[in-house]
Amino acid sequence: MKIIVVDDDKIIRIGLSKIIKRLFGEYEVINEFQNGLMALQYLKENEENVDLVITDIKMPVMTGIELIERAKKELSKPPLFVVLSGYDEFNYVRDTMKAGALNYLLKPIKKDDLKNVMQEAEIKIKDNEKNHRLLNKSIEVLKKDFFKYILFTNKDINFKTNELLLENMQLNEEYIYKMIIVQRKEDNTNTLRGFINSILTEYNKIEYAVFNLEDSIYIIFYFDKNQCESIDLINGKIESETEIFVNNSRNVYILRYTDKVWKLREYYKLVKKLKENMNYDNSSKKYFVKESDKLLKTLNNEDNNPNAVAINLAKQYIINNFNRNITLKDVANEVLLSQNYLSELFKKEIGEGFYDFLSSYRIKKAKELLLTTNLKIYEIGQKVGYNDSITFGRAFKKIVGTTPNNFRNNKEEEQ
Repeated sequence: MKIIVVDDDKIIRIGLSKIIKRLFGEYEVINEFQNGLMALQYLKENEENVDLVITDIKMPVMTGIELIERAKKELSKPPLFVVLSGYDEFNYVRDTMKAGALNYLLKPIKKDDLKNVMQEAEIKIKDNEKNHRLLNKSIEVLKKDFFKYILFTNKDINFKTNELLLENMQLNEEYIYKMIIVQRKEDNTNTLRGFINSILTEYNKIEYAVFNLEDSIYIIFYFDKNQCESIDLINGKIESETEIFVNNSRNVYILRYTDKVWKLREYYKLVKKLKENMNYDNSSKKYFVKESDKLLKTLNNEDNNPNAVAINLAKQYIINNFNRNITLKDVANEVLLSQNYLSELFKKEIGEGFYDFLSSYRIKKAKELLLTTNLKIYEIGQKVGYNDSITFGRAFKKIVGTTPNNFRNNKEEEQ
């Protein structure tokens, strides 16, 4: 048991600390203070490290009663309090008991009284710890069931009701949620444990829930953003550690983090739909699931077949990003396919390879700029995704049959 002593009389503080040390070798007086305000500040900074406060009632700056009242109000886990009083301070003792003190000790302190009070405090602390563990266990089970409900129920979600439930589970709008969905195999335990431990070892304030459904394992990490480090650092750590599943021949679906717990349901529906409709090769990899609303809307369109969905999304990504240095890998990650499969799909569905399609679109945009602007050739090349004018010129001539300068000049002459 860790104890602090609060009394404006230095002799009493020192004497009581010595008595406790002599009588109770297993107890430790970790600090002492001359008034309640100093003790309260210490408790705020060391809340988890103090089990019992023995405090005088009458002190300058802040009394024992004020210390107890404010500690009960301002601390999430206040310690137990025992007050010191004289024979003529019964009314004060009564007030401290009302404020939440466990018991009191009369001055001068008798050893037997001190032993009895300390024994009572120890029993109370053990009971509190047991109740706290049981409560945490109950909340943990409740949270897990709640996440299952959010993901898998077919019922409409009543947000008002569930906001109250969130509050009871000690979750609020300050929480961040990150879901990972992993392909399920027989040897789940060690790989899963290794993944979770790698996260918790570095970020011990993160909570998590894990459950299985059919062929997948669902892992939800959640944490109060005000009690953890950078969200992006945590997100990066979780995503990088998923490599352990890929190395064990599992597909991994990595969902973007959200501060809306209800979003998890949309993410689950998206991955479920993708797994039902998309064709994959046999290699294991990470799938970064992005832009859920657009993907879901496309996948829910019954007129689209899976291959058409993938190609349409890939083409749209190229159209939106042709002026950047994009690769087949970038587009494959966007549409949740392997590079090899996407390359084959391009040839099958639109009759040309990925890089042929990309080059054709870039040159198409370059021709527009050549005819409608006075930009220099190298500037146009940069605007359509080429790093230098030589590469741009070669690509342009290969597709158009002439150089960018000749194309511009010939069109001007025709006009």
